[in-house]
Amino acid sequence: MTAKWIGKRVIMGTIVLVIVSFLSFFIMHAAPGDPAAAYYGGNSQTLTTAEKERIAQAFGLDKPILSQYGIWLREAFQGNLGYSAKEGRAVLTILLEKLPNTLQLVAITLLIVTITSTWLGLLAGMKAGSLLDRGLSIFSIASSAVPSFWLGILFIMIFSVQLGWFPSSGMSDVRGGGGIADRLHHIILPVTVLVLSHVGLFARFLQDCVKSESKSYYVQVARANGVAEREIRKYILRNSFIPYVNYIGVTIPSFFGGSIVVESLFGWSGLGQLLVKSVMVKDFPLLMGGILIIGVVVVVSLIVIDVIMIVFNPKLRRGVLR
Repeated sequence: MTAKWIGKRVIMGTIVLVIVSFLSFFIMHAAPGDPAAAYYGGNSQTLTTAEKERIAQAFGLDKPILSQYGIWLREAFQGNLGYSAKEGRAVLTILLEKLPNTLQLVAITLLIVTITSTWLGLLAGMKAGSLLDRGLSIFSIASSAVPSFWLGILFIMIFSVQLGWFPSSGMSDVRGGGGIADRLHHIILPVTVLVLSHVGLFARFLQDCVKSESKSYYVQVARANGVAEREIRKYILRNSFIPYVNYIGVTIPSFFGGSIVVESLFGWSGLGQLLVKSVMVKDFPLLMGGILIIGVVVVVSLIVIDVIMIVFNPKLRRGVLR
């Protein structure tokens, strides 16, 4: 029955990917500009109308939009995402080169955010009305109100330009370092910006869950019956983690959205930076492939979160096993 449930989630995820790709495809073609312009390169001024029509015909850009999307979708299901208009290489090859860098950035950020917000949220939630409780509420509002690009620029000015502690862009030293220590040195500022953009909201959510759970009826009954405070806290924390894990799953797409800004700002060679460049040069095959790959990663992450929710929540587990 669990395999059947996972199969349903995979089918639902596939439908979501098709809808997202459909909307993305039509939005890109509705944008101003010629979709075939990326194939012209620097020779667009010298090409005749007949030559431009021949290029459009060769890449199927003269067909109706629905036909173009149908062809792209059929090829995508076969693992063929086409060729980049600018680089002339297979889109899938380019994406697989950039994907590990983005996953590394997102995974490290998510790990730090989860650990830090869990510690802060639990501590503040169990001490309602304390200075930490009020301070965390203020910090969560302030951190969510500050744009990540502004925070990134501020960090570059302070820690790169003025203090010279960290590099302002890139993934490795131009002098040829390239080791683990060099990569960590370059990733500190991008990760810090992403962490500060998310940790306040995550901690605030868990804080509110703990405070709400502490006021529950079963907690009051347990205390009235003399149950040890340690046992009561154990149930409070366990029940608070169920919605918290679900919240992590729901907000996973925001990490990839934030990585687009951060990668572009810090010159981190990942999918985010690649998508921005693709938009600028109208490299539609590469842009569609990037959106699809990110969508696949997000859908897989949500399925994993759903499985974790079933493990933690007995009610969901009983519902799945019926």
